[in-house]
Amino acid sequence: MTDNINPSHYKDGPFECIELSSLLSFDWGNVIKYCYRWRDKNGVEDLKKALWYAKHAIDNNVPFLAMYLGPDNDIITARPIRLLGILEAENWADLEPFWNEIKWGCYKKAVKVLADKINEIEKDGE
Repeated sequence: MTDNINPSHYKDGPFECIELSSLLSFDWGNVIKYCYRWRDKNGVEDLKKALWYAKHAIDNNVPFLAMYLGPDNDIITARPIRLLGILEAENWADLEPFWNEIKWGCYKKAVKVLADKINEIEKDGE
């Protein structure tokens, strides 16, 4: 039976997409969501949506992390970095360079990597 609430394109990775996206601000959570699922849902259209949200976040100084506080009122940063490292190591969705740039907070470089990936896909006609 198909699960339309939490479909496989969010669950069939090294972890569920929401484990990472829920730790991030709305814009950056959407970037992750669209990149995470692009191969299994809407293809390059999802990468273009991710690119739009990333540019919007950068242009509007949207913070990467949601203001999730740990038990000592510290902003939690280790978990998102660890999860991004997993995506990078597995080259999840064929986006290893993108995950790397995001992991290290190089958001403008991540936008360039994503734009280059979109151009590569469109050039190759995938």
